[in-house]
Amino acid sequence: MKSIFTLLFLCSLQAFGQKIHLPHEVEKGAEPAGGVAYFNQFIDANLQLPFQSAAKGLNKRIFIKGIVEPDGTMTNLELVRGIDSLCDQEALRVAKLFRAWKPALVKGEPVRQSVSYPIQFKSPPRSNYDSTSGAVVEYYDHKYVPLKDPAKAEYRTTLPIDRNGYVAGDVKYEEKKGNNWKPVGTVAFAKNNVWFKSDYLGVDSVQAYSLSARDKNMTSHASEATFQQNGRLLEYTEYGANNKTAMQKLYDLNGMVREMKLYSDSLKTEIRWYDNGQIRSVVETIAGKQNESEQIFYVNAWNTDGKQVVKDGDGYWKATSKSHDGNWLTEEGKVISGVKNGKWTGKLADSTLHYTEEYEVGVLQNGTSFYNGEKKEYTQAQVNPQFKGGLNEMYRFLASNIRYPVEASRRGASGRVQLSFVVCEDGSLCEYKVEKSAGSGLDEEALRVVKKMNGSWEPGVLRGKPVRVRYNMPINFQTM
Repeated sequence: MKSIFTLLFLCSLQAFGQKIHLPHEVEKGAEPAGGVAYFNQFIDANLQLPFQSAAKGLNKRIFIKGIVEPDGTMTNLELVRGIDSLCDQEALRVAKLFRAWKPALVKGEPVRQSVSYPIQFKSPPRSNYDSTSGAVVEYYDHKYVPLKDPAKAEYRTTLPIDRNGYVAGDVKYEEKKGNNWKPVGTVAFAKNNVWFKSDYLGVDSVQAYSLSARDKNMTSHASEATFQQNGRLLEYTEYGANNKTAMQKLYDLNGMVREMKLYSDSLKTEIRWYDNGQIRSVVETIAGKQNESEQIFYVNAWNTDGKQVVKDGDGYWKATSKSHDGNWLTEEGKVISGVKNGKWTGKLADSTLHYTEEYEVGVLQNGTSFYNGEKKEYTQAQVNPQFKGGLNEMYRFLASNIRYPVEASRRGASGRVQLSFVVCEDGSLCEYKVEKSAGSGLDEEALRVVKKMNGSWEPGVLRGKPVRVRYNMPINFQTM
């Protein structure tokens, strides 16, 4: 045993004793497996700008160097030039996460090569950050349009944050009365211990804690974050105008972003990465009008070694993810112009066939699914839940049941409340949430009427089986 250990030790010494080549000494230089552009995207997605540094304004680069080994890993990571201790530490953290390199080649053989690259830290100064109170203060005009000049403001919000920039106290809303600011409302800060579940943990769930500020309608008034007990991020959600979700990130236990969703109007872009940092896929989803079926476009996909298998919507797609009922499902088939074409199959983790479907340029021709030995045939893979009697009947129900809040009517308040709720397998409703608030009591009235719809819905159907579906519903309030 001692002689075997000695041999392995000597082999290891020999490998790491090989010459470290400079970029000009190799035939083909070391590079990120998926290309420089996607490597930079990985850096941007994972970089957590230290708030203390970013609040002052940043536009500097940190230079990292290391050695790309013949097996594609990187060793000897270190700083060449830094900014400050917080930024330097963050740059090294992110650099260590990426392990998807193509080694340099000399005479066709992989060799060690030194590599250096910059990591950009860029952020405009946070003029709205009050370091004395440790809070971000935003100012608005009478229509709640953001303002830069506090002297012209009629409303303001105060968001207390911690040293890392996450919500740390109650969010306060105030209205200017003369020379004084008077309270309008307060949204309570919450730090909760939770069991967090995700597809990227390697375990069923982990103990974590979440930071949020939500009102009684579950509308979020600050960016939300969930952390492991050691402080590493597990989930981060950022909200834009009207408290609408703008971005969401999911992390693994190492603190690496594995999934990022970007939202803009009716478009959702979903980007996923492998556990070595190699980009995995890009999918775009266009929401249908009034809960019509969404359109999914399979844009790009790569193998773990960086080989692109779907480019600009053309190629062969294969991906494994959790199905609607929580089981792992591997789906594969050809795509053309971003949509499914020809035969597609879905198999469970034990290779059991779950479904087979035939498409013609994105249009399902026929499908067959198998649930516990039961065979179901269908021509629509997904049927959305609907109000009994259809949309016209639903509109009649809303028109006859909505009561304009007295205070909102007196003030001439109007707007659109964006609600969501889950239609369960039996058609009942649950998990109501205000996605976009209109205030002035309009949110509460919209919720009251929607809850009155319970029992008046047909459930959604996925591949022949009733399933739970989250339904989005806008409700407009307009004064005469």
